Amino acid sequence: MSILISIVMFGLIVIIHELGHMLVAKKNGIYVKEFWIGFGPAIFSFKKGETKYCLRIIPLGGACVFEEDFEGEDKELSDRAFLKAPVSKRIATVLAGPVANLLLAFVFSIIVLSIAGYSDATLSDIVEGSPAERAGLKPGDVIVKMDHERIHLYDEVLLNTVFNRGEPVTITYERDGVRNSVDITPEYSAEAGRFLFGVIGGRPAEDQTVLSTLRYSVYYLNYSVKNVIKSVISIFRGRVKMEDMSGVVGVTAVMSDIYEESRSYGALIVILNMLNIAVLVSANIGIFNLFPIPGLDGGKLLFYIVELIRRKPADKEIEAKITFVGFALLLLLVIVITYNDILKLIK
Repeated sequence: MSILISIVMFGLIVIIHELGHMLVAKKNGIYVKEFWIGFGPAIFSFKKGETKYCLRIIPLGGACVFEEDFEGEDKELSDRAFLKAPVSKRIATVLAGPVANLLLAFVFSIIVLSIAGYSDATLSDIVEGSPAERAGLKPGDVIVKMDHERIHLYDEVLLNTVFNRGEPVTITYERDGVRNSVDITPEYSAEAGRFLFGVIGGRPAEDQTVLSTLRYSVYYLNYSVKNVIKSVISIFRGRVKMEDMSGVVGVTAVMSDIYEESRSYGALIVILNMLNIAVLVSANIGIFNLFPIPGLDGGKLLFYIVELIRRKPADKEIEAKITFVGFALLLLLVIVITYNDILKLIK
């Protein structure tokens, strides 16, 4: 069941991503030749209008195929080919996929918070003898900033502790309507395996409204985006090892564990937990695709931004070679991460 849920979740996220590309392309008059979901041999396909739609056997990834993706250099492209569209329309088309993923994550956030509620960054308790207690923090304090980062959810406080490696942090908190700031250096906990401030928090909202739910859904999406960015920064800093990273197999394994733990509480709890994972995955795919890495949407955007500045397109042969190398490296990364995921399952 967890594998089926995983396939449906990843399938939906991919469909929304590629649908974003396709809808904006068609809106801009760009010819979309094929719309794929999955890779490998086609299970079935049909044609509607000028676009062929395919479901392929491997339920991972997808593609929105434009005219030049199939045509040879010796064949002249039509006026509606992607590369003949104004650069502004190409940028909009490429941006549409990641933006669609972020919108999907936002919609899922609204559903989750509407049913499960949300918690702000109010501290419910302070661990005795902890750095937080020595700094003077008390239950009832509301954390509003950590260094220069605005805090709205207790999840954001936890996120900052997860990525902290013992660096001092300036915490701004509100007590009885007055704001104060203290510098706290977290201490390493062997039991938790990371540095901790010694705070416990999360006050459930008591006066939740439609507007407050929408507002906190934005905060939750922002938290998910920061999670992705902080993770990528940690990778480049060498703070995250390859074995700590997870791909589709790893996420499916986590979903399986959560499914087993929550199914005794009923279908609603299972659905909420799965949607919560979908928020993180969809935001992850949306943001990661915007990084200026060849082979990703962000890599294409970088070429088009350069084209805007130079007022002429980059050399297509050079662009193709760079994109191929980037895609090959990404594919290698996926293989390595998948291999590590399988090793974790075996152990």
